[in-house]
Amino acid sequence: MVERVTGAVRRHPWRLGAVAVVLVALAGAAFLGRDVISLWLSPDEPVDVTLPVVAPLEAAGGRTVYLVDPERSRATVEVDELLAGAQRTARLTTQGIAGSVAVDPSDAAGSQVGEIAVNVHQLRSDNALRDKAIRHDGLESHRYPEVRLRNAAVEGLSGPVRDGRAQDLTIRGDLTAHGVTKPVVFAGSARLAGDTLQAEVSTTLRMSDHDIGPISKIGLVRTGDDVRVQLRLVAVDRTTFSPPAQLALAATRDDTPRSADGPSFRKEVAPILATNCAGCHQPGQVGAPHWKLADAGDAAEVADGLALVTASRYMPPWPASDAGIPLQHVRKLTDAQIDTLRAWAKAGGALDVEPSTKVTAPVEPEVTVPRADVTLRSAEPYRGSTAVRDDYRCFLLDPKFTEERFVTGTTFTPDEVEIVHHALVYRQPAATRARLDAADAEAPGAGWPCSAGMGTGAGGDLVGGWVPGQRPQDFGEGVGYRFGPGDVLVAQIHYHYETVAPPDASTMTLEVAPPGEKVTALRTRELVGPVEIPCPAGSTEPLCDRGAALADVGTRFGPGGAMIADALHRFCRTTPAQVAAASDGTTGRTTCDYRVRDEGDIVDVLGHMHTLGATYRMTLNPGTPQEKVLLDIPRWDFSWQLNYQPVDPVPVTRADTIRVECSWDRSVDPGRPLRYLVFAEGTEDEMCFSTVTVRPRSGP
Repeated sequence: MVERVTGAVRRHPWRLGAVAVVLVALAGAAFLGRDVISLWLSPDEPVDVTLPVVAPLEAAGGRTVYLVDPERSRATVEVDELLAGAQRTARLTTQGIAGSVAVDPSDAAGSQVGEIAVNVHQLRSDNALRDKAIRHDGLESHRYPEVRLRNAAVEGLSGPVRDGRAQDLTIRGDLTAHGVTKPVVFAGSARLAGDTLQAEVSTTLRMSDHDIGPISKIGLVRTGDDVRVQLRLVAVDRTTFSPPAQLALAATRDDTPRSADGPSFRKEVAPILATNCAGCHQPGQVGAPHWKLADAGDAAEVADGLALVTASRYMPPWPASDAGIPLQHVRKLTDAQIDTLRAWAKAGGALDVEPSTKVTAPVEPEVTVPRADVTLRSAEPYRGSTAVRDDYRCFLLDPKFTEERFVTGTTFTPDEVEIVHHALVYRQPAATRARLDAADAEAPGAGWPCSAGMGTGAGGDLVGGWVPGQRPQDFGEGVGYRFGPGDVLVAQIHYHYETVAPPDASTMTLEVAPPGEKVTALRTRELVGPVEIPCPAGSTEPLCDRGAALADVGTRFGPGGAMIADALHRFCRTTPAQVAAASDGTTGRTTCDYRVRDEGDIVDVLGHMHTLGATYRMTLNPGTPQEKVLLDIPRWDFSWQLNYQPVDPVPVTRADTIRVECSWDRSVDPGRPLRYLVFAEGTEDEMCFSTVTVRPRSGP
C-alpha cells in the first residue's frame, strides 16, 4: 500500500501477489492540509505586518490617482465549513492591501485600476489556529508571500463623476494566487466624496482553480469549494495622502485575556492531558513532531486548539463507534473532560502552576508490555531517499528457532519516528528462506523493495506491527503464534519522507513461551471485499476505462496485482457490474460475506481502506437474531487504523457468517485525478480489507 499520511494499518494488508483579496479568499477555507495536528497544536508565530510594494498609476490625461488606505479598507471572505461537527460560515478579513485607482472626473469611463496586492500573512478570523494554518498550509505563504491583481479593466462607468453619487461597475483582471493565474470578475459600485474614493465589489471563486483545496480532513473539517469575497476599498488622493509601510494591527491573537474563573489547570486539566495525551506527545514520542507536550506552558499556548480537536473527537484517536460490541482500551474522552478543556480554553488557557511544570504520562502502562525475550533488527540500518516519497522496504528477521516455539507477544519500536509510517511483521515458513535470502541479496543496502506483499511471491501470517498510537501486544494467557524450526519474520516497513531521510534501525522484540509450555495457536484470517468505483458519467480521462485502469495496476504492481480485482469477485460471488452499480461516480459501496473457518473466540478485528474511505463495518451473522456488530467506523480516517480487541471474546463456529462492508467518497479528496478505482495497493487506489483473529477452543 503506497500511503502518504501519518498513521496506517498496523496489521494484515492484502497480500495477493480587491480585488487582490480574492487571493486571500482562496486561502480562506484552505486551512488544513498535509499535517493538521502540527498546525493546530503548535504555538503561533509573529505576524508579518509589512504592506506590499506596488507601483502606483501615473496621473495623466486629467486623471486623479487615489492610493488605497489599508487602515480603512477591508476584505471579507466567506466559506461554508463543517468544523468540529458544527456547520458554519467561516469569515476572514484582512486590511493588508496596497494599490491605486485613477479617476477621470470628466468621464468616469476613463477610470483605471492599477496593480493591487495583499500580504497574506495578515489574514485573521475568529480562530487563531485557522489563521496560522492558512498561512502555513493554505496559501503556503512562506513560498507565496503576496497575491496580486494585474491587467485590471473597469467596465460600466460613464459620464462625469458627481460628488457622492454611486455608480455600478465591473472589474475584470488576472488574479495570481498560490502561483496560479486565473481571470476574475468583480461586480459592485463606487463613489467619490471629496478627496476620498470608496468602492465595494464582490465575487464568488473556486479554491480548486488555484490548487488550494477544497479542504477535507475527516472528523475535523470539511469545506466547500466556493468562496464568497467582498472587498471594501477606501482610497485617498495621493496629493494629500501617503500610505503607511506596514499595517497597524490592534493586537495579536496571543493577548487573549486569561481568566482565573476557568477550570484549574493543576486539578482538572493536567490530569486529562497526562492520561490521554502525554503518552504520544512527550519529547521523543511518536506524536512529538506534530505537537510537543512537555510542560504546562506547551498546553497553554494551544489551549483553543486542544479544545477544538477534542470537541470534534479528532483527538485522542478512536474511530470506532458505540454501535459495535464493547471494545478494550477505549481512548475517547468523556463529555465532561471535553467540557473541561473547552471551558479552560475559553478562559484563555489560564495556568495556576508555573509554565515549566512537567506534564507526564502515568507510570503504569495502558496495556501489559510483553517481555523482550528476543530482539530483532536488520543487520544494518536502512537509508532511503527523499526522491522516493513513499518507500516500502522488507527486512528479514531471524529469531533462530531450532524447535517449535510460540510467540506470545510482540513490540515494534520505530527508530526514526519522523519517517516510519507503519510496519507489518509476517511469519514466514522455513521453506521460503531461500527465496527471501535471494531477494535480500539482489537489492543494494539493507532489505529489499516490497510495495506489494513481501515482494517475493511468498505467503505468510502476519503476527505483529506498528502504527503511530498503537500499543505493544500481549496476546493473552496461553495463546500465541506457532513458529516451526527455521521459521523467520519479514518486517515490511513503510517509510514516508518529507525533507529528511535519516538511517533507520527499528527493532522488533518477541515474548516467547518457554519450551514445552502449553500454548494455543492463534489464527488470523483475511476478509476482503471487491472495489469498483467508476468515474462520474461523461468523464473522458483515459484511466476511467476499467481495462485501462487494470492495465495500469499491472504496470505498477505486476501481473499478480492486476489479477486481484477480478479474483475478489469470485470469492464474493459478485461481478464488476454489480458492485459498480452501487456507485454514482463519486461514492461507492461494497460488501462480502465469509463463512467462519475456525471454531473459537474472536479476540481481535481490523478494518482497512485508503484515503477515500467513508465508512467501514464488520458484522457477525448479519440479519439474524444473533447479529453482532464487531466493528463500526462511521467516519473513516485513514490516519488512524487500529486493531481492536473485544472486552469479552466473541464465540464463533463454522456455521457463522461475517460480513464486511466498505464505502468510499471521492469528494474527500476532490483534487485527485480521475480514474476507475479497483482493489490495488497504491495511494490513489482503494481497498476493502479486514482481519479477524480467533483463539481456537481446541489445542494447538
